[in-house]
Amino acid sequence: MCKPSDDFEGPRNVVIAGAGPAGLLLTALLMQRNSELSTPLYRVTLVDNRRNFGLVSLEELTKSYRSWMLGLAGHGCKALQTCEGLYQEYCKEVGIELRSLSLHLGAKEIKPTISPEDLVDNENFIVDRNFIVAAIARFVEEKYHDNDMCTTLYDHKLLYVDYEKRRVLVRNEKDDQEFYMPYDLLVGCDGVRSVVREALVKRHSTFEMDVGDIFQTFKAVHVERPPSVDLASLHLLPAVFPEMTGIALPETGNKLNIGIGVARHLFDQLPAELKSDDPKVVAEYARQNFKAFELVDYDDFGEQWANQRWNRTGQVHCNFYHSSEISVAIMGDAAHATSPSIGMGMNTALRDAQVFYQLLQEHKDNLTEVLPEFSNKRVKEGNSLTDLAMHLYCMDTRQQLFETIHMIVRGALHKMLPSLILDHPQNMIGRVKFQLSDVYNRAKVVGVLDKHRRINAETRQAYFEKTNGMTSPETQAMTKGGWMSSKTLLSGAVVVAGVAVGYFQWMAHCM
Repeated sequence: MCKPSDDFEGPRNVVIAGAGPAGLLLTALLMQRNSELSTPLYRVTLVDNRRNFGLVSLEELTKSYRSWMLGLAGHGCKALQTCEGLYQEYCKEVGIELRSLSLHLGAKEIKPTISPEDLVDNENFIVDRNFIVAAIARFVEEKYHDNDMCTTLYDHKLLYVDYEKRRVLVRNEKDDQEFYMPYDLLVGCDGVRSVVREALVKRHSTFEMDVGDIFQTFKAVHVERPPSVDLASLHLLPAVFPEMTGIALPETGNKLNIGIGVARHLFDQLPAELKSDDPKVVAEYARQNFKAFELVDYDDFGEQWANQRWNRTGQVHCNFYHSSEISVAIMGDAAHATSPSIGMGMNTALRDAQVFYQLLQEHKDNLTEVLPEFSNKRVKEGNSLTDLAMHLYCMDTRQQLFETIHMIVRGALHKMLPSLILDHPQNMIGRVKFQLSDVYNRAKVVGVLDKHRRINAETRQAYFEKTNGMTSPETQAMTKGGWMSSKTLLSGAVVVAGVAVGYFQWMAHCM
């Protein structure tokens, strides 16, 4: 047993806002940290406005609480394994283990080979988000239910952070009673619209954040898995419908989660059938145009598609994740919410909790040292995550097709000539030996990131100008595809330069 370095009277009151993957894992790890110390140091209160999924049966979860499928890669698995007994006994069985990747181009399936060494120490699973939350919540419930150092306040909403008095305002959603709770450490794992993050905005003029969305609208359905679809493969569906890309993820119960999205500036170009609220119209369109594999029940696809709204996902960038002055940290979606396009959002959130716990061990629970070091280690990973998710793919469908070919060719050449040809950054994602900041650097080196960032920025700006009425239809036609920003501006520069030269020559002659 060891003692904390801080001189601290009594246990620290730690309030964790948000019972998602990061908040739940951090709760479990802080309780584990207590067991490592001669005297328990952390009195943890977990606050979340939803119900306790740890008390929901698997049957009820499967029937009523299916969410969206997420990747649980080696980074996330390693983070869960940090907490003794959690991964093997609670989490490993709730997902589908992936052993391969399938790329569907029309009706043709391409399955790149994965070497055995790439599979070693790189477990990859597809899990329902609510299922992994339920697994960790059940672990916390069963292991710490009677521990007076751990309190879970489900059906309670955190409303406000009074950082000057180090307390938070909480409301019981069942009876609307409000009360204050003191804290010595406040950790915000409370998502895109984080209340805890607002305290950083109010307290620090140097805190910068960007809250937006991923510029995509999408729908997701849970259908019966066709026999031809490999249960152990992640299925990419580029150009699955006109202007749309998709992904198909196997899930428990012999189901298949198919997500299909479109960049927002292309939404108006979608076939009318895909916007229809008539399930029969959607089903018939899918029957005629979904080529990747034959669905078991097109009517079920049409029913689910037509009876759900178009979804969007938020995105968050921040320049630091802590405040020593008010004893606050943020992690997970509160710090770096992103698109699911590279499948690393939950893994990064779990790693946040793991790294925080490891820093407590390394710095002997000295929060003065732990908090800034947490930002130092995690901000680069969080911002690499959000930038890669946004710009590893291109919003221009033609350019993205070229990039898909580039990924396949570069990956094949790298296997033949590993010392001469760098692997594609897409192939590095999820492998334990690479951090996301490593992937980001590779994407810069091979030129993918800067090219896509430029195209995507022009695309978003043009959409913004169009939807806000800032540009006329004539201007929109002239600037489509970046024509004004390249060819026209270059021609204009030549004309201006020519006029300037002529003017100065005339002035010299007059003098």
